[in-house]
This record gives sequence, C-alpha cells and structure tokens, in this order.
Amino acid sequence: MRTLLVTNIKGGVSKTTTAVAIATGLKLQAPNSKVLLIDGDPQGSIKTYFGLKLQNSDKDFSSFLIEDTPFEDALQRIPVGNSHIDVMISSRKLSEADVRMAAFHRREETLKGRFKKQNISYDYCVIDSSPAMNLVLLNFMTFADYWLIPATMDAFAISNINYLFEQKKIIEEFYERAPKILGILPTMYDKRTTVSQQAYEAVRTRFGSKCRIFEPIGVDSTVRKAQVKKQIIYEFTDSRAAVGYRQLTTDLLGMI
Repeated sequence: MRTLLVTNIKGGVSKTTTAVAIATGLKLQAPNSKVLLIDGDPQGSIKTYFGLKLQNSDKDFSSFLIEDTPFEDALQRIPVGNSHIDVMISSRKLSEADVRMAAFHRREETLKGRFKKQNISYDYCVIDSSPAMNLVLLNFMTFADYWLIPATMDAFAISNINYLFEQKKIIEEFYERAPKILGILPTMYDKRTTVSQQAYEAVRTRFGSKCRIFEPIGVDSTVRKAQVKKQIIYEFTDSRAAVGYRQLTTDLLGMI
C-alpha cells in the first residue's frame, strides 16, 4: 500500500481540495486500484465536502484510531466515475485524541498498528490532515510513505514548509521511518500579483534542490462550485484546476 500524506501546518491552503482531487484522480487514472481517503481533520472537511453523515453508531476515523473499532464500521463510499473510493470521515471527537491516547504504548505509531492488526490493505491511501501539529498528525507522519505539501504563495510559505522538513528529520531520527517529500504544490496561485510571484520564486530557490516544485494550481472559482454541488473537480471539464490536478495525479503516479 502506498500512503500519501497531504499536509501543511497552515490552514486554508487547499489541503482537503488537494487530497480529494488526488484520491479521486488516482481512481480515474487507475480504475482497477483500491483507493482509501482518510479525513484526519476534526473539522470533518471531507464529510462536509460530500454531505456525508456518521453511520454505524457514530463510528468514524477517531473511533478506529482511538478505540480500535472495526475498520469497516467507519467506511463510506464516494462515487467516482463508474466506481467508487472508500473514505473514513472524521468528527470533532478526533480533537480528543491527544488526551485519550496519552497512555498508549508507542502512541505516535498507533495508526500503523491499527492497520497492521486489522490487516487493512489498499493500493493507495491518501490522508487529509489537520494544520495542528499534534499526536494525530504525528501518527500520520510516522505512517505515510510520502508527503505532499500544498502551500499558498504568501509571506508564511517558507517558514511553514521549512518546519515540515524539520519534522521529517525528527521522524527519521526517532521513529526509524524515511518518508519522502514528493514535492510542494503551490495552490490558489495568482500570477497577476507580485506577492504570489515573489513567494513562488522564493520557494523554488529555497526548496527546489530538495524536492519537486509542482506546477501551481491557480485561482479557480470552479473549485468552490464543485464543493457547493458536492462533486469532484473532474466533473467540470473546462476547469483549469481540474487540468492542474489531473496532471498532478499523473506526476504522482509516476513518482510512487
């Protein structure tokens, strides 16, 4: 199973949009693959995106992570083309994880243990994370094979990305894991503004030798339209964002 963490410690950088686009894009480009999408944010953005509701006695990702409830109880489906992907939605119960998991043995690797114990396997697993640097995100970092960093091109881009590179070193040193940062994805990029242009060039200069800087996903009102209509971005064939995310997915498939 190839696991991709979509992460940034700053909110509002299109993590959810990117995670959903990649997960559904993988299914469209590799129709025979099994794809799992995990909503790792207590705000439950993916749940809201698709208008999903908790089922099976309120079992969700937090129940699976914290209580070791059966994996299947937390699964729901999102239609993609003529098929579907599986999704584990989240809720505000996930915000209790730091307290409830405090006494767990090797609590930073609980998620890894859950997958192994319940013998869960997919071709691809995509994780949408919270911007908070907490125990849940640390579990994702020790679990994922690959990281992708969406980032808006603003004054905070460099410091936030640099922080994630520092966290990667910690994971490698203390948890015997070697996740690979596949690259940085500039999002909501507006080439008409000087701030965006300068930030983009600064990111390329600072991190271009360390990882790939993907082609930016520009500002596109279709993204919001897709969310309102609870559709995936690829259903809007004239969308620039759809073209960008389709190419991103193709690139990621070639890398992993």
